[in-house]
Amino acid sequence: MVDAGNLLYKGRAVPEGERAEREAKARLIAETTPWGGIDAMLPARGEFALGRAFVEAVATEHKLPYVVSNLECGTPMAWPTVIESSKGGVNFAIYGVVSGELSVPACRASDPARALASAPAGDTVVIVLSDQEEAQDLALATAVPAIDFIVVADAASPFRVPEPLPNGGLRLSNGSRGKMLGVLSGQLLPGATAWRDAGTRAAKAAEVDSARERLSEVDRRIREAPDDKAKERLSRQREFWETRLAKLDAELAATVQSAGPAHEAQNELVALGDDVGEHARTHERVQAVKATLSEATPMTQGAVESGEPPPAYSGAFVGSEACAGCHPAETAQWKGTPHARAWASLEAVNRQFDADCWRCHATGAFSPEGPGEPRSLGGLVNVGCESCHGAGRDHMLSPAEKPLVVNPPASQCTQCHDKKQDDGRFNEATYRPKVVHSSP
Repeated sequence: MVDAGNLLYKGRAVPEGERAEREAKARLIAETTPWGGIDAMLPARGEFALGRAFVEAVATEHKLPYVVSNLECGTPMAWPTVIESSKGGVNFAIYGVVSGELSVPACRASDPARALASAPAGDTVVIVLSDQEEAQDLALATAVPAIDFIVVADAASPFRVPEPLPNGGLRLSNGSRGKMLGVLSGQLLPGATAWRDAGTRAAKAAEVDSARERLSEVDRRIREAPDDKAKERLSRQREFWETRLAKLDAELAATVQSAGPAHEAQNELVALGDDVGEHARTHERVQAVKATLSEATPMTQGAVESGEPPPAYSGAFVGSEACAGCHPAETAQWKGTPHARAWASLEAVNRQFDADCWRCHATGAFSPEGPGEPRSLGGLVNVGCESCHGAGRDHMLSPAEKPLVVNPPASQCTQCHDKKQDDGRFNEATYRPKVVHSSP
């Protein structure tokens, strides 16, 4: 939902039940703005995966205000290519841009820049709901300078600080997990051509400082490394932090360069807590789908097939129980960590076959030699020894000739603790002591 008063933004379709839940918290916010509200939603890949007929039927049943600007079909869809409105003396134009990866029979996603070529500039606030990847969003903002805001449909985690766009606009997201309501307040400044978020510069500066500290720490560990192998592993970490620091430096420089006259924006993310109850009908539907998935065979791409599960995995990863014979103390210590209960945390909410989730709750799933399917895991459920130390089959056969990684780099952690899946909570200095063994 986009409420153009305070931009209660959501860049994807929100079913009637979920909208009711969100509005329980959003109503007071929306009623305090002089701009009133404009509803606009984008049906994206997640919706169209269920078929065009389903999407159109749900939109009709729940009167969803869909807007799609760049989807060309043999049989046109009933939704507008732009929603225009004027609230509180401010003109708004809202577009919806689907990804080029979207597959809908008899339809194709056209060039979004061409679809937005007539987007009004000047005194109109132009908002784009986007199901594209970051690079495509940045290219679109460059091609269409009139764009003020791009609301991202498919980012797993919310952007607590809006990302600057190359044309002076802002890129926003409240995450695709349904936990946050994004609220954007704006104040127009006569003569300004760009937007500035009040907290962007300070937040980016803090990120830069943190990355510099990480890089300095890696340099110290390289100097103290006991051998060439350790230096090689640390060098890969250094490359990661060098690249990240360069990106953050560029983003900080962009906020400094835009220090001239700018419209003011204030981004807020409102957490939807337990006081926002479940909508009974929607909850029943979701639980029914989860139950269906648990009885089916989920594939890597997210499709589901019925039938017998695939054969058990039998590759380079052997599972943590195989480590216990030689490393009983370390195995016992691991069993007391949250890593050893990672799979159970998914089963508790029936998400163990969710294509977005299972890899970070199993062993070896990010390796080309690892399991490619959640039903074949066997003893590889949970984040086990090999998630950090590497595949163990060769090591079991020749421990001295095939040593594993004794001191895993932070890059092993950040495959999952990537500031997106964990909402930015991960800090190596805090988290590593919780799982590291007391003995090698």
